[in-house]
Amino acid sequence: MPRIPQISFAGSGAILLAAFFYSSILQAFGQTSNATLAVSTNPIAQKNETLLEFLDGSALHGQLGSIDPASGVNWKYADAKNFILFRPANLAWIRFPLMENSRSTPLENTCEFHFANGDEFYGNFISLNETEMELQTWFGGKFKTPRESVRSLRFFPKGPGLLYEGPTDTNGWNFGKNLNTKPWEYRDGAFVGNSPSTLGRDLKLPGSSRVEFDLGWKAPFNLVFSFYTDVFDGFNYNISSYMFFITPGNISLQRINTGTGSAMLGRTDFIPAMLNKNKVHLEFRGNQAENFLEVLVDGKSVNQWKDPAGWNGKGSGILFYTQTEGAAVTISNIKAAEWDGRVGGEASTNSPVGADLIYLVNRDQVPGKIISSRDGNLKIGVATNTLEIPLSRITQINLGATKTNAPANHPWEIQASISGGGKISFTLEKWNDQKVFGQNKNFGQITLDPRLIRQIRFNPSQRKAAKPDLVEELFWEANEP
Repeated sequence: MPRIPQISFAGSGAILLAAFFYSSILQAFGQTSNATLAVSTNPIAQKNETLLEFLDGSALHGQLGSIDPASGVNWKYADAKNFILFRPANLAWIRFPLMENSRSTPLENTCEFHFANGDEFYGNFISLNETEMELQTWFGGKFKTPRESVRSLRFFPKGPGLLYEGPTDTNGWNFGKNLNTKPWEYRDGAFVGNSPSTLGRDLKLPGSSRVEFDLGWKAPFNLVFSFYTDVFDGFNYNISSYMFFITPGNISLQRINTGTGSAMLGRTDFIPAMLNKNKVHLEFRGNQAENFLEVLVDGKSVNQWKDPAGWNGKGSGILFYTQTEGAAVTISNIKAAEWDGRVGGEASTNSPVGADLIYLVNRDQVPGKIISSRDGNLKIGVATNTLEIPLSRITQINLGATKTNAPANHPWEIQASISGGGKISFTLEKWNDQKVFGQNKNFGQITLDPRLIRQIRFNPSQRKAAKPDLVEELFWEANEP
């Protein structure tokens, strides 16, 4: 029988910390060998280590040894004598040091696949018929999957145009010049802002692009996101760009013009989903030729703007400006890429009931029933006719008879975020430093290289609890009994 850990606390707030963490540790703790664990509030951050997070918000730095459903997650903490074993019930995430495994999506990938269970990634389209689709992935080889499991495909003849993925470190980022404030801090694959300060980077954004990231917070905040700016080391209200003002529950947009100041574009959008959580995924899109901007929250379009005065973004980069003290705003999983101009998010990719929907390069739409793909053409039944459309003329396919997968119910069902963009879910069978084995509901047996995985999510159907403001890190020390 594993020995229940003896827990001691150091520093101020010891009683409150003990009350908060004790129950979660008892539930999540698996087993240690000949070691007593102590929890400390030592603020020294081990920035380059892997981070394990629990559903209650506590966190533990260290290194992942292996994962075996028969025994658990083998976790190595520097001061522990042996590996610590955890079961998955109370685990939330494992985040890996991105500087070791970040890789760009290969340029030969020409398609983005979206599946009914939430999986999405880049690869190559091979074929499609009335029952199944075949594709080739850059991370796991060729797969066949039931057609009803596929939601949509987007084609990129020149590749997806990934411009940036990270952060992996601070290289290339510009921190604010104001020496009276604490600058943004890089920690555990994320930037953390605790006081009014700026963080910017020239991403070399093209005329049509999208920038997405995860935004987290621990207290009410005010954040400015400057889009298509050419100032990266300070907040400047006199540089032509677009500024999005973000607070919990609200997003508004201002057009900033050199010499003439600012002008509000449209209304302030109320985002109620942000009021009952402390993390969202935001995506900002811009199309210079169309004078068009769009914002998506958690994959759903919340507003679109057409600038009546013409395109105003004179730069090619972005800037974050946190205006609040102590909110611990975090920016992570940043991705910048070219945008194909297709408007709308997940909610708008559904086809007419029972029909497939084909989008063409000239923006025409063709509803019907896809029969097959062959010799570079897609055969589709439209009313009483059959059309053959060259794949080179197609920008997107939405499949109508998509069957939504049942929610994950296996204790070892995880979702892996893949370097280069994308995520894939599977029931984990084995994880070591060479291979990851699992069963995917769409493809069956899969084998992945663990160096291509940026983070994994346990219990994907459960929401992680907000971490109390009192607690920033959970550190473990091992003492001999």
